[in-house]
Amino acid sequence: MLTVSNRLPEHGLTAWVSLGVTNASTTINHASHEGKWRGVSVGSIDVTVVGPTEIAGG
Repeated sequence: MLTVSNRLPEHGLTAWVSLGVTNASTTINHASHEGKWRGVSVGSIDVTVVGPTEIAGG
């Protein structure tokens, strides 16, 4: 598992960079942003909101 300040291994990923139709995504790799910080999020984008009454109801 990688944590903060670990280097990413060599990779190639599709990044969503715009809401435009023609240029919505680009491919980034381990050398494309050398010397810059990158945040990579991998996983489900399903977000479920749980209200306080649901938590209290257990």
